[in-house]
Amino acid sequence: MNRNNRNTIPNKKVKEIEKQDEKEQNQWDENDSDNETPQTNRDEDSNIDEEEQETNNKSKKRSFSEFQMERKQQEADDGSDDEDEDDKEDDYKFTTKKDTKGPVGKKVPMGARKYLKGEIVQATGIKNPTLKSRVKHINSLKVEAAKSLMKSEILLESERGFIEADEGEKTYNYRQSEIVKNVDIQSSAKVFDLNLQPNGPFSFDFTSEGRYLLLAGEKGQFAIMDWQRGKKLTERHLYKPIRDACFLHNESMFALAQKKYTYIYSSQGIELHCMKEHFDPMYLQFLRYHFLLVAATHRGELIYEDVSIGKKVSHLHFNRRLTSMTKNPYNAAINLGYENGVVEMFIPNSKKPVVKVLCHKTPVNAMAVSLNGNFMVTGGSDCMVKVFDLRNTYKELHSFRTKSSINSLALSDTNVLSVATHDNMNILWKNPFDTANNEPYLRHKTLSPVKQVKFCPFEDILGIGTQQGYSSILVPGSGQPNYDSNEADPFATKKEKREKEITALLEKIPHTMISLDPNVIGTIQENVQTDEQKFKRKDRAIVDKNRIPIDPEKLEEMKKQNKERKEKKHKDIMDDTHRSALSRFENKK
Repeated sequence: MNRNNRNTIPNKKVKEIEKQDEKEQNQWDENDSDNETPQTNRDEDSNIDEEEQETNNKSKKRSFSEFQMERKQQEADDGSDDEDEDDKEDDYKFTTKKDTKGPVGKKVPMGARKYLKGEIVQATGIKNPTLKSRVKHINSLKVEAAKSLMKSEILLESERGFIEADEGEKTYNYRQSEIVKNVDIQSSAKVFDLNLQPNGPFSFDFTSEGRYLLLAGEKGQFAIMDWQRGKKLTERHLYKPIRDACFLHNESMFALAQKKYTYIYSSQGIELHCMKEHFDPMYLQFLRYHFLLVAATHRGELIYEDVSIGKKVSHLHFNRRLTSMTKNPYNAAINLGYENGVVEMFIPNSKKPVVKVLCHKTPVNAMAVSLNGNFMVTGGSDCMVKVFDLRNTYKELHSFRTKSSINSLALSDTNVLSVATHDNMNILWKNPFDTANNEPYLRHKTLSPVKQVKFCPFEDILGIGTQQGYSSILVPGSGQPNYDSNEADPFATKKEKREKEITALLEKIPHTMISLDPNVIGTIQENVQTDEQKFKRKDRAIVDKNRIPIDPEKLEEMKKQNKERKEKKHKDIMDDTHRSALSRFENKK
């Protein structure tokens, strides 16, 4: 063996190869002695043996670099074959996103891509190792969460239970009495009417899990009840006007917009707090992920109050007469509708509205925003209901007309729209964002004027607050069939509610993180100057770019001319005074 081969082949293998060569040589010698073949055949056999031995020696003398190159080429060929097979199998195809929205170094199944929440940031351009590892960890958590949601799809109910009409019939001709007869006993028990005269009209609110109901009459009566069990928790009469009402994080506390101030009460009807800064409130909204109570007043003030610490975090102003107010559940922006038909969107970090949209030529009486934040529905005094795209364009998609002006609007989790008009009619539209949808889904007429409509979460129920009291009707398909117990659990126990309240306080989102695009949170801002660079920039001399540069020689000539002009002027003045002052002495001489 050569020295070169000792570096590439281990010593044990070298000895084994030598022994095999000796055995083969001995066998050939024995065969040659036993066989009586001609000399020519022996010579041919020896030549063949020599050729085979040379080829074996060449293969043994092959370097490790050549072996490694052949192995890489084989792996590349195998990878190309696998890619061809993956292209043929579309059902099991895995892709890696190459843009900024895709995971870095992770393969996401096609079915899990729709469950990715937010953009996945690339960690390639990050120099800080701690930040880079943290970003990679967050990306892996997002991918794992999307995969787990995809696996749990088999447990979800795909059908929502909309009404299917027979041939020649329309669903909007069905009455509530006919629907109640064809449903189960539990669903039929959820349809009821409460006559609460003469304390109306009534506004109301549901808790996030849809189990408890808050009723507030304009003449001062309020009540909390477990409407599914028919159990009343508290009832009280304040003998003061109540303009709006809303639950806080759960049924234990709620807020009332009274004539002078905003008050917070417990579930037993005990007054807990009086917010005198909310003077003359009109509308109330609660952002439960931020623990912010938002109040709009007659004075043109929009106040954000953090109820977890009892502190006002933002105080904004608007200059027009307010006619409606709602929140965007996707990005926590507050939408205000005015008398001139304009809708403005506010966030607590901006003193001015971030978006202004001209929706109607008449006052905006009601608004509603979809759960994913992509669409906004507005209703005005001009008997028009309009749908706007909130993703990029903020333009009108389509509109339809009603017989009278709109009093209230509501959107369910499954995008069923309820339109309450001035003629006591409730019109329900299935998927109002589809421009090809020209027929309503259901219709219902109340006995008194409607003040507010709202869908109950996770139930096929529409609540209607009227002049006489409160009504609950069935709207099949309006409720979300699948719920997240970590988000809102209708069957939570007392212990689970206490734990959930603590975790909600710990996971509270700061008000400074509210923006039109919530996916911005967690991304990396590029081309950001450090504090040191900003400080140096302030100390630098400000250079006027519009200033025309001047030649230094011309500048010196101009200074010289100005100096000569001043000296000449001074000399002329002094000569005149000198002559006039010494003229009498010259005459005497």
